[in-house]
Amino acid sequence: MISCPDFQFQIQDLPDQGIDVSGKVAFASLEVADSERIRCPKPLSFQLHIAPVQEGVLVMGQLTSELLVACDRCLAAVPVPIAELSVCHHLENVEGVVVDLTKELREDILLVFPHTCLCQDGCPGLCPDCGKNLNDGPCSCGASDDQESPWAALDGLDLTEQ
Repeated sequence: MISCPDFQFQIQDLPDQGIDVSGKVAFASLEVADSERIRCPKPLSFQLHIAPVQEGVLVMGQLTSELLVACDRCLAAVPVPIAELSVCHHLENVEGVVVDLTKELREDILLVFPHTCLCQDGCPGLCPDCGKNLNDGPCSCGASDDQESPWAALDGLDLTEQ
């Protein structure tokens, strides 16, 4: 197995049976745009098999790491494991001697993210006035006591069929 420091691989003179490559890459090298919401304290580990195929290169393998994603309501860090994420890419008409898989592997990782990330079911989030995390208890600003919900008028609505 060949050790590789990034997602760029030499494909010149690739043997017919292919090669196995492995390594660890810093999450920052994937250039994920929303880096304030997503952090990766551990490096991203990969084990890939790269083989020549007709008109291109076939890349198969696994990625492993753990990401910390901000809760959509309270912004607490929520661990999102990437446990042996299987990847498979067929790169056609590869030109040059080096192929860069950064874009393809970044897409694979982003596709495993949940659409909504919550630290717990029913997370109350942050107080809209003072910003206190309501998971830690009620806030003392009294904003919820002073203001009636804009939806309160619907509480008295009778929806029974007559």
